[in-house]
Amino acid sequence: MQITVKLYGSLCIGRFNSALCEYPDHCTVLTIVKSLGIPSEYLIRLRNGSHVQFDEVVQDGDTISLLPMLDGG
Repeated sequence: MQITVKLYGSLCIGRFNSALCEYPDHCTVLTIVKSLGIPSEYLIRLRNGSHVQFDEVVQDGDTISLLPMLDGG
């Protein structure tokens, strides 16, 4: 299934801002986070604009946004 993944702040460094990614059916938000090598501590996660837990199963066409909880200023 295809999921749009958007990264913000320091999470973009060495990665991307937004990408259409292919994931297996029934994958979770945590599966996506781990596949990108992003530490899960202090991470804000959104699914289609709403806060979501790590164990939430994503659906084809979803947008997952990942933001660092604290981003220097």
